[in-house]
Amino acid sequence: MRVTTLSMRELVDQLIQHVFEGTKTKHVVTANAQFYVLAERDARFRKCLAEADYVCADGLPIVRMCNWMGAIDAERITGVDLIPLLCERAAEFDLPVYLLGGYPGSAAASASLLMDRFPKLRVCGVGCPPKGFEESPEVLTKVLRSIAQAEPSIIFIALGAPKQEYFIQQHIRTLGIPIAIGVGGSFELLAGVRKRAPQWAQVAGMEWAFRLAQEPRRLAKRYLVGNSVFSYYALRYLLSEEALETRDAYRGAQTESEAMEQQPAGRTREVG
Repeated sequence: MRVTTLSMRELVDQLIQHVFEGTKTKHVVTANAQFYVLAERDARFRKCLAEADYVCADGLPIVRMCNWMGAIDAERITGVDLIPLLCERAAEFDLPVYLLGGYPGSAAASASLLMDRFPKLRVCGVGCPPKGFEESPEVLTKVLRSIAQAEPSIIFIALGAPKQEYFIQQHIRTLGIPIAIGVGGSFELLAGVRKRAPQWAQVAGMEWAFRLAQEPRRLAKRYLVGNSVFSYYALRYLLSEEALETRDAYRGAQTESEAMEQQPAGRTREVG
């Protein structure tokens, strides 16, 4: 999984520039430990992440892996933080945005809050299709038609992993929307349906424990079992010969380029 080491501001700058200059969809992934485990287990998902244009470290464990690999400046970029930053810039340049997915009502509530915060923001569409909609040709066609007619410059898709990444890869790219971002449960956090962990918990890497306390039945297996599986896969990779060689090569390249002016585009860190 190749993770970008751009800062959030650098990423937003590149994405906005692409809206005006690019011709293809830029797929942005906000990856956490769950993504890493899925990629280890599923070749199709691993390929999907490899084909994405930006894979951001949404979770602190992914940031720590990047740090160990030599990218000490790797920054956590979450979907819930990226949405308002992009919407602020979208409002500045009159770029239409579309919100798709999430719990019923959360996308509409998020859109309303974002438009209150950024009065010039143009939300061209909001959609909350039923669970399993992609399995129904009729419903899927209706959803895609709605998106195509709205002609957004940026679409935020909250269908959860791996569904949202497959949806972008299979359907959104064909529509030619400049920017497509999978944002998981961000709409619920923005709308206040779920509380976000306090800052100290985020910094300490304990946001998962806060979420588990809110939804123990739904998240127990994901976190209690999933975190252990992630730790196994992460350690297996980080202690491998491939990881050690990659880290040494990265640090060597950093040393050679310290005196040179660097461009932000294309900076990534391999984490398995």
